[in-house]
Amino acid sequence: MMSAHYFDGRNARLHPVQLAVDAGMLLVSGTDLQRSYPLGTVALSEPFAAAPAVLRFDDGASCEVGGDGRQELLDALGYRKSAVVRWQARWPAALLALPLLAALLALLYFRGVPAAASHVADRLPLTADVSLGRAALASLEKQEIIAPSRLSDERIADVEALLPLVTPPRPRMPLRLLVRASPRLGANALALPDGTIVVTDGLVRLFMNKNNELDDAGKASLIAVLGHEVGHVQKRHAARTMARSSLTAAFSAALFGDFSAVAAGLPAVLSQMEYTRAMELEADDYGVWILDRNGLEAAEMAYALEALEDTVPKDSEGPRWLSKSMGYLSTHPSTAERIRRLERAHQ
Repeated sequence: MMSAHYFDGRNARLHPVQLAVDAGMLLVSGTDLQRSYPLGTVALSEPFAAAPAVLRFDDGASCEVGGDGRQELLDALGYRKSAVVRWQARWPAALLALPLLAALLALLYFRGVPAAASHVADRLPLTADVSLGRAALASLEKQEIIAPSRLSDERIADVEALLPLVTPPRPRMPLRLLVRASPRLGANALALPDGTIVVTDGLVRLFMNKNNELDDAGKASLIAVLGHEVGHVQKRHAARTMARSSLTAAFSAALFGDFSAVAAGLPAVLSQMEYTRAMELEADDYGVWILDRNGLEAAEMAYALEALEDTVPKDSEGPRWLSKSMGYLSTHPSTAERIRRLERAHQ
């Protein structure tokens, strides 16, 4: 007989009982109760060190057995430690499990999360892109990252006139072009999920000639940049990035707790969109296709990248459009790498 504490599952009252195993049955005997359970229906929770053994019954009741009766119960039930329990009790095996766990987490992060993000993004309705785009633009304006353009109406009209040239025959969603001032972003262009492309005054000035005009060469460079941004819209990179960021946050929360970080981090993701290596290269290729449709060479994309690179101070992280490799070595191509790739692919 083994002493135990019995709980009937209906209230918190503790019943001191005695347990016995006989003819395939677990017998529970107490002052005011008698129970019997087939051993096949009794669930034994995995025992931990000297903690009481916990039995769970199919009627919702449970039983705790500690002290000397604990091992007697385990022997009576024929309990044998699982391979995992035996493995984790050996420190060499536990040490080996650490790099294996790290490798598994890395595989989930770099392979599983992007694959899941693409799956989720492909099934999001276009209304989600519209909502995300509006939220992103509102965030940029609220934080005063962008403001009304300080360029002349003539220069703004020159830039807006390029939109039909970079619009594909079957756009995934209507495109619109906004020219905005942004000292914080410098020479930059951003593609928002709803098809809005924001071009900064600094980017337009970068490609203006000495007479502060947009000549054919300047327009070709802007077409390259805009084509790249249209590529992000057409390939739905923003939605995929948002899904990946949310899944990454959820993944981290599952590991470390605090799911509030998932929701709290969304506004930052919206206003500080970063694309992966594959997305940037895919957008580069789309920009080259746009250039070709307009009778322009792929070299225009390389020239635009070089011009943008020259605007970045050596100690700066650079504008997001450049996708600088600093801080993103595992996922982002450097500008030099993108230029070399363009030159090899379109010689």
